[in-house]
Amino acid sequence: MIHDVVVVGGGVAGLTAAHRLLQADSTLSLVVLEAKDRVGGRTLTVPVEVGKGKVDKFDLGGQWVGSSQDHVLNMLEELGLRTYPQYTQGKKVMQLGDNKIRTYTSDIPSLASLTGLIQLQFFLWKVERMAARVPITDPYSSPYAAQLDGETVDTFMRKHMSCEASLQLIDVACKAAFGTDATRMSILFFLAYANAAGGVLKVLETKKDAAQESRVKGGTQQISELLVEKIGKEKVLLKHPVHDVKQMEDCVVVTTEEKKTFTAKRVILAVPPNMLINMKFDPCFPPYKQLICENLPIGHLTKFIVIYEKAFWKENGYSGEIVSNGGETEVAGVSRGPLSACFDATTNNGTPAIVGFIAGRQGVEWHNKTEMERKTAVIHSLALALGSEALDFVNYAEKIWADEPYTGGCPIMFGVPGTMYAFPHLRLPFDKLHFAGTETATVWTGFISGAIQSGERAAKEVLHNLQPGLVFEEDLLGTCYDPKSMPKDYKNIKEEKGLSIRHLFYLALVAAILAFAYSMYF
Repeated sequence: MIHDVVVVGGGVAGLTAAHRLLQADSTLSLVVLEAKDRVGGRTLTVPVEVGKGKVDKFDLGGQWVGSSQDHVLNMLEELGLRTYPQYTQGKKVMQLGDNKIRTYTSDIPSLASLTGLIQLQFFLWKVERMAARVPITDPYSSPYAAQLDGETVDTFMRKHMSCEASLQLIDVACKAAFGTDATRMSILFFLAYANAAGGVLKVLETKKDAAQESRVKGGTQQISELLVEKIGKEKVLLKHPVHDVKQMEDCVVVTTEEKKTFTAKRVILAVPPNMLINMKFDPCFPPYKQLICENLPIGHLTKFIVIYEKAFWKENGYSGEIVSNGGETEVAGVSRGPLSACFDATTNNGTPAIVGFIAGRQGVEWHNKTEMERKTAVIHSLALALGSEALDFVNYAEKIWADEPYTGGCPIMFGVPGTMYAFPHLRLPFDKLHFAGTETATVWTGFISGAIQSGERAAKEVLHNLQPGLVFEEDLLGTCYDPKSMPKDYKNIKEEKGLSIRHLFYLALVAAILAFAYSMYF
């Protein structure tokens, strides 16, 4: 049997692609091959015992959505799922630089240094301005791209900041958002990623329109589970890891590890790029696509949930939000404590909880410890940040994404220096093969919304080839068939000019205002 389409990958992107294809033409012969024993990809909603014989659901994978993420909001509405706001009221906790615990309630972080605060603000203004000029569709078309791609986030920020607390804040942001340290990631990738989200702060904040604005009632894995119901369970085959993909003159033959074969006119590969290099392709990928797939490491992140009988942090005026360098530790074999970032995780059912991340180098180091050692260290760190009541917890659950088969990490693959010129080729088709997945998205790359956008784009590309009458010209915007989305010849634009006198006066005025605010509130 020759299928019209085989979709490899039963995560949000692959199932979205399959759903949109069948919506456009219900007669299409289609099958989804998922390697794991579940759907959902990097979303994972699990039942956790919360005390008194009760169970509630928590997300141990991707969990947040924002009101500016149109693709996921439209999908949630279509599936009948609802959101509720991330709790943000009260004091926030920060542990950076000298490792002391500090709190703040405004948008101005408590860095204990006016110089560091000013440096941080100027740095954020600079990267916001630069990110606006680095399109995720083609990062090398931006000013000074080659030079920026030769630097890590760490080397770049050290040119503009010297305060250790400010430097650590950006490093923690990289750990929480990418699962890696600032020392490993290309600053050009960082800027392109921020551009796809509408700005750096949108990636990091919990405000309106930002990435961590809301959560999905009942968990985000429902998106994939409900899509399976719409596609048809008989069309989604679990435990079917793909081993090789062979393109013939008029079809593609997909073979699983169990030697089952599926033949199709078109194939959508909706798996993480780090998993593509484990498959055998005949013919081999073009050089640029092969290079970028081999040079996108995935973040190392452990996500934990701590269940409590009551939300004591709210009662004590805390939001539950913590930003930490990990602090000091006496545990052998690790350089710092476990925490990178934490948030209130109280469910829509009212179960009090804190969610947090152990990420980057800390994630790797604590991965080598036992679950009991991690749990003990996490609870101890929460007690230092939120008070001794944190010691009296009901349950603890964690997910080490590096141990997840056919994923190998979380939350996203990131660009290392010197390879971003090949990044646009990640999403380009290769003959009869099309590519989806949040890394290939052009809006909200790395998020659930980006996964949905990429699946919808791949579906349009396939329809354009199989049923061109079902695809209108405007449907091809943003696909490989849109000339504007194709990679350009890389000729770097001249470096932007230095700041004008007007800009310097404005920055001096803002610095003075920040100094006054600091003296009043800190």
